[in-house]
Amino acid sequence: MSRTDDPTRTFWFRVARVIVTSFFRVTYRFRIVGADNIPSTGPLILASNHISNLDPPVIGICTHRHVQFMAKAELFKIRPIGAFLRWLGGFPVRRGLRDTTAVKYAVSVPKKGGCLVIFPEGHRSKDGRLGKGLTGVAFIARRAGCPIVPVAIVGPYRFRQPLTVRFGRPLLPEADDSNETLLEKLMSSIQELLNEGHA
Repeated sequence: MSRTDDPTRTFWFRVARVIVTSFFRVTYRFRIVGADNIPSTGPLILASNHISNLDPPVIGICTHRHVQFMAKAELFKIRPIGAFLRWLGGFPVRRGLRDTTAVKYAVSVPKKGGCLVIFPEGHRSKDGRLGKGLTGVAFIARRAGCPIVPVAIVGPYRFRQPLTVRFGRPLLPEADDSNETLLEKLMSSIQELLNEGHA
């Protein structure tokens, strides 16, 4: 049974989401824009800029869907953190290596109708600006045959400061799209959302 279909994991995801939602509501002036762009069912990828380790749970509380996301394998070695990440829908990826197991699992999430969160830059931005994207997100979307919803997290993460998560319109991979072409469309959409957030 996959994590997407496991009702026990779904239960713990909901428990964790209540805890995380309460934390962000109290800590930041939290706002969500464009959540109606997230399909309520069906295979989906949410692709976001990456400015903090808190990004995955922030995106997770913006939708009622059970999201899953990659997290660096080192975090899962710390038992309490690893357990909490799994409750939130995390699964390990070995960064700096060709982790085919993690990629295959990532493809399987939307293929089974699930919602996968990906950060195309592959790492956190040090200056808050959107960096160069990696083609992995396009590869996964094309293999799974699913739409990608661009996401922009407009921070910074500072106590009682505005923190906004903006969702754009879904991008549907076209038959003649290469990984590079689809990635370019996605990164442009994320940048547009960031520009709107800073306007």
